[in-house]
Amino acid sequence: MRDQTMPNELTAEGTQAVQNMHQAFLEALRHREQEVLRYLAILGPALSGFVWLLMLDLSKPQMPTVFATGSLGVILLLLLGAVYSLSLGYNYRYLTLQLAKLERKLEIEQYVLEGWPRSRRQFLARYRLARSIPRRLRRCLFGSFKRRATYRRLLHKPWCTPPEIIKVFWWAFLVAMVGVTVVASIYRPDMAVWFSLALLSCLAVGWLSTPYHYGSKLRRQCRQEPMSWDPSPPLQTAK
Repeated sequence: MRDQTMPNELTAEGTQAVQNMHQAFLEALRHREQEVLRYLAILGPALSGFVWLLMLDLSKPQMPTVFATGSLGVILLLLLGAVYSLSLGYNYRYLTLQLAKLERKLEIEQYVLEGWPRSRRQFLARYRLARSIPRRLRRCLFGSFKRRATYRRLLHKPWCTPPEIIKVFWWAFLVAMVGVTVVASIYRPDMAVWFSLALLSCLAVGWLSTPYHYGSKLRRQCRQEPMSWDPSPPLQTAK
């Protein structure tokens, strides 16, 4: 059985090792945010290839199969970019989980940004569907279900989306998929049904199932962490 306790004190060598791990995780975190060129390497060629397909279809309209196959390939390539963004986003969240644990061990959590989760319980509460929906919209749509099991089952689902710049590219891939599908359907209305089915399938993977998958994976990881990592509740001071 896994030990659910954490030692309270570290030796000098242990403290140095933890500090080195903390620095390594910080460097890895910076690299995740700096991989913009990889997103552009997917998004740029995909959209450029689709423009080339449009020009080819205008010059040779008797080749509908080439246009349809190429357009579907572009949509799948954009889906790859969206899933890649989500996988890097999960890796980013996992690194913050490990950083929070090390900062707790080094007793420097009071110097961390207030917006970052600091404990096992905060991570479990943060990465769920309810946190990805703006509060006003959530209250407008689900306010009447707040005390019902339906509300809890739906909005308490695990959900993990990328942070900051990675999230921008994730949305860019999703919007580009919709744009390619709309333009392709306008130019080839006889194939609009196939393009629409491909888009719905890709959105189901890149917008719904994959964030849920990584959210569930992160939740399992949080639940495997020792309970003693959670900070003790603050003591109540006498008035």
